[in-house]
Amino acid sequence: MNERRIQRLQEQIKQRLAEVLQRDIADPKLGLVTIARVELDAEFTICKAYWSVIAAGPGGEARAKAASSEALARARGFCQREVGKSLATRTIPRLEFVFDEGIGGGIRINKLLRELQQEREQKVPPADPGKPPQSPDLGT
Repeated sequence: MNERRIQRLQEQIKQRLAEVLQRDIADPKLGLVTIARVELDAEFTICKAYWSVIAAGPGGEARAKAASSEALARARGFCQREVGKSLATRTIPRLEFVFDEGIGGGIRINKLLRELQQEREQKVPPADPGKPPQSPDLGT
């Protein structure tokens, strides 16, 4: 299949899937799920929808991930059917939900960088405004 067509279909599936999850799924265990990206294979048989979930509070991410994963597994058939209705293709790809670790990893890295910045700010003594800044001693 044409690469441009695959990209167009991936974006169409992503939008429709996000719409279905937001409007049509009434499962209280489904958290604030975001569809990060969709990958469609060249044969148009498998569609992997990468998702992430936003959880409030520390330690809530694991619980929200588990609950949302179960809810998505239960809703997979319905979502696949709804996405298939919106596609103008001969076949409907099998939908698979895959948790996207990338977003959570990025959030953790940002948190670590902020903590490192705060530690450095606490260790550096404030400069004396009346004294000119000293250049580092290069051993000359």
